[in-house]
Amino acid sequence: MKRSITFALATAAVAFALSGCSAGLYTQTADQTPTVPGANVTVPGRDGVGTLSVRNATLAYPGTEGYKAGSQAQAHIWLFNDTPEPVRVVIRPGLESPVTIPPGGFAKPEVRFPVDKTLHNDGSFPVEVEFVGVSRFNLVLPIAPPDEPAPKHKIELDQPAGSGH
Repeated sequence: MKRSITFALATAAVAFALSGCSAGLYTQTADQTPTVPGANVTVPGRDGVGTLSVRNATLAYPGTEGYKAGSQAQAHIWLFNDTPEPVRVVIRPGLESPVTIPPGGFAKPEVRFPVDKTLHNDGSFPVEVEFVGVSRFNLVLPIAPPDEPAPKHKIELDQPAGSGH
């Protein structure tokens, strides 16, 4: 009996130690682009009935130069209303006039933000989302990855082909 308890404890300790192997700084997924790279939030509907969601909220990829100061950043934001009543949504800055989402419906409003300083492709933009009368929260929109790889440029070499290092 004592030997089986010791064996069970040892097995549990080994399983626990091995479960942390991929949780370090250099994980397999550290360099992978997520399938849905944007910000996602779900909040309860009015009186806890249903849910209201923001899905895959990003800034459109602006090209290799990023967004320049004084330009307009285009946002991609999906809003979902899984409640039995219509809900108005305001996004600040960018969408000051409310958009109404019908019960069980969704909206993808046209949202643009003024960029006051250069925003590089590794940057993000903070906004406030308000489901009017239900919930208000801050959200950080990352810049989406490009839809296509950057164009490749031919590199001219000073050495003839096959000349080694």
